[in-house]
Amino acid sequence: MKVRVGIEGITMDSAHYTLSSYADSQIHGHTYIVNVEVEGEVNEKSGFVVDFNLLKKIIKETIQEWDHKLIIPKVDLDKSRFEGPFRVDYKVIDAPFPTAEYIGIEIAKDIYLKLNKKYRILLKIYEGKDSYAIIEYP
Repeated sequence: MKVRVGIEGITMDSAHYTLSSYADSQIHGHTYIVNVEVEGEVNEKSGFVVDFNLLKKIIKETIQEWDHKLIIPKVDLDKSRFEGPFRVDYKVIDAPFPTAEYIGIEIAKDIYLKLNKKYRILLKIYEGKDSYAIIEYP
């Protein structure tokens, strides 16, 4: 029997850009809210699908890699220049666009790999309070 366990409400503040005809096609930021469910079998020896403490630690470590970063697709990195009296930290992604959908896929993949590919990951990422993407990985 498959069981899902999860951690909700992990936040990160990041900037990205979209290339659309809408007003937000410039660099802008969001407070993203990430909820993660892990699906798997209950381990008969421990009684857990995965220990909540371990899951929370892995999710927080993963989100930390994205927090307070400018998210840029690898294909745009050589075309991007940012200068000023400030530090700019980047999170380069191997995706064509830095959208909530691709950001969520990358985060879900990272969590999946850190959990040794043992579980199915269901991730919901909010871009602000009312817009979200749901990712099932793999």
